Amino acid sequence: MPVNRNGSSVSENSETAFDSVGQIIREIKAESSEKYAEFHRKMIQSENGYGKGDTVIGCPVPNLRKIAKKYCAEISLKDTEKLLQSNYHEARALALIIMTLQFQSGDETRRKNIMQIYLNNLKFVNNWDLVDISAPRTAGLYFKSEDPVFKRLSESENLWENRIAVVATLSFIKNGDFELTLKLCEKFLKHKHHLIHKACGWMLREIGKKSPEILIKFLRKHAADMPKIMLSYARERIRDVQI
Repeated sequence: MPVNRNGSSVSENSETAFDSVGQIIREIKAESSEKYAEFHRKMIQSENGYGKGDTVIGCPVPNLRKIAKKYCAEISLKDTEKLLQSNYHEARALALIIMTLQFQSGDETRRKNIMQIYLNNLKFVNNWDLVDISAPRTAGLYFKSEDPVFKRLSESENLWENRIAVVATLSFIKNGDFELTLKLCEKFLKHKHHLIHKACGWMLREIGKKSPEILIKFLRKHAADMPKIMLSYARERIRDVQI
């Protein structure tokens, strides 16, 4: 029997409390493999690292997207939230994919409700892949860069909330707005976790695609203080430039 993040058994009956949720989880399992589960457990460190205790059943993201497209038009927000609160990592991922699809097609009221569910359930957005598939397509689209939510997330003691703050700015970068990203990258120069260093390096690299000059200026100011992985990610496309 699968074990949840707290070490207790996951009841099969909990899957069928709501028909749509139970059916979706059964489809996730049908699209899964133990080979991929072993690979993904290593990727998200669900056995001995920052994701320790998570229940991974081995459904690749393309398969999850296929299921999400099948159900996104009919599943209720209530059942989507149930999925997001699941012990299964892939069910949480699927819920977030559904939320991004519903957010994209929803009106202002729908988007507000989706965003509220997202913020109320951040404890379930608890690994880098879950952050990365959701933050730019929810928080990054809903909030303006000056919204205080980014200050709260960036000052949180929670690693994943910090990463949400950074990765959400990908939406701003795509629109040519770099200010918040640069502030957060500067703020997180001394962050203790490499997953924040990687996220910042990734966002800086994205800025460099839009404006190499702004990236080079930032690096010349901060390169000496940047964690190696952050600097390496940021310089990926400008390695021939003297910093």
